[in-house]
Amino acid sequence: MKRRTGLLCLTLFATACGPESEIAANETGKALSTSEQKTDVSALVDPPIITFWSGTGCPDGTQVGWYTYNNAAMIMPNSSGSGWVNDEAKSLMVFRMPAGTIIRVYDSPSGAHNDDWAEIVIKEYAPQLCVSSFEDPVNNAAYSLRWCRHNGLNGKVSQARMQPYAFNGSTCNGTWY
Repeated sequence: MKRRTGLLCLTLFATACGPESEIAANETGKALSTSEQKTDVSALVDPPIITFWSGTGCPDGTQVGWYTYNNAAMIMPNSSGSGWVNDEAKSLMVFRMPAGTIIRVYDSPSGAHNDDWAEIVIKEYAPQLCVSSFEDPVNNAAYSLRWCRHNGLNGKVSQARMQPYAFNGSTCNGTWY
């Protein structure tokens, strides 16, 4: 039995680390750094998460919902869609979120632009990031947030969406902040 286990280990090692194994590369053929390789693997083992909080300055208040993000366009329904609590969220936290992810939160249950809404763009990989309010514009190295003000968004969020590419349409029937 020991000989069989040893042979299996040797075969696995030779396959994974042998002369025919290559350095992982991205779409352009450029070799990935060790941290990029770890990020790609950890997304499978420990996927990105978004959490919503009832207070500003997360994790302040009560966690009112959370989702696992699979790096594809998704709508996160409120409690009527078995998701987070409707009209409670004032902030959010993301964990292990890839750069380029765009999050929108809406006062409108349908995600319409005729009421308050905010767009958050994750600019760099975020192991953990707090967006402390949907009503405070931010533009730093980690993320940007712009808010279309109509009559207030904090505590009135009825729908959220996430995707790894830009949304179509960004009309504001209020005032941009």
